[in-house]
Amino acid sequence: MTLDLLICPGCRTWSAERIDVRTLAWDRDFLVCECGRRYPVVDGVPIVMRDPGEFLRGELSAVIERDLAPSVAAALVEAGPDDAPYARLLEHLSIYLDAHWGDRSEPPPDGPGAGFAMREILARIAALPRARAAIELGCSVGRVLAELPAEHVFGIDLQFGAVRRARRLLAGERVAYARRMIGRSYVDAATTGTARTAQIVCGDVLDAPYVPGAFDRVVALNMLDSVAHPRQLLAVMDALCERGGEIILASPFAWQSSVMHEDERFGGADPVGALAEILQTGAGLAGPYQIVEQAELPWTLRRDARSAVTYQTHYVLARKGT
Repeated sequence: MTLDLLICPGCRTWSAERIDVRTLAWDRDFLVCECGRRYPVVDGVPIVMRDPGEFLRGELSAVIERDLAPSVAAALVEAGPDDAPYARLLEHLSIYLDAHWGDRSEPPPDGPGAGFAMREILARIAALPRARAAIELGCSVGRVLAELPAEHVFGIDLQFGAVRRARRLLAGERVAYARRMIGRSYVDAATTGTARTAQIVCGDVLDAPYVPGAFDRVVALNMLDSVAHPRQLLAVMDALCERGGEIILASPFAWQSSVMHEDERFGGADPVGALAEILQTGAGLAGPYQIVEQAELPWTLRRDARSAVTYQTHYVLARKGT
């Protein structure tokens, strides 16, 4: 793993003139900082965030889960309730493994969400010129990382169960999972990944632990409406992007009160126009961006054999001023 871009979020400091950071180093089952902080590495995935203890208190079941046979995992959630942590994890993995890797899954996804949700987005990503260093904020189970043209590829997501499987899939492994059919009923499914060298971290995209300005391509697909502070996500992307680099966004702007406060939404009935204005004026960013490409793309998430959610997601590629 390349660690020279991964920094300690616990001792990072800002001033009007500069940002001071320390990079991390391996020490057995931890990444450690000169400041004394250490971050656990579980099944090859570092958990790097300002307060990993708080995260672990809420997500410990996802961190310590084992690779059970899908039929056994499904049996564990049969008795309910629906909102139990492991039941939520199985549902999340079913949705996003189908969405990211459904074209490689056996059997193929069925029902109203059948097909390959990422086809059009991935086609645009794969057609990009090769970058030096690219990062995806909110990489989930890793399909974009597999297709992202770059010499060095990085990914970060807060859902440990997803990034643990992303690491295996990007090692070219076959990953078995439980595909949701109805309610808490599941069937066995499996998908095979693509071997690709990538550094994957479990962490907070709103406090991404990377050297500022280190990337010439920063990607966040369907994340703006999935974080508590969408403008902060834009600021993080801007901070990670070098001068002359590019950011790639996609969002259906499906704002939800359970995710963010009402005043965090922007644009009213025209969030597309509001996002363009933020980028072109550089409001809250280090400077303005030139919008290079925009498109409206389909994004369908299969929830089970009888239901799916279909979005129209707005895709933007913008270049940072030099």
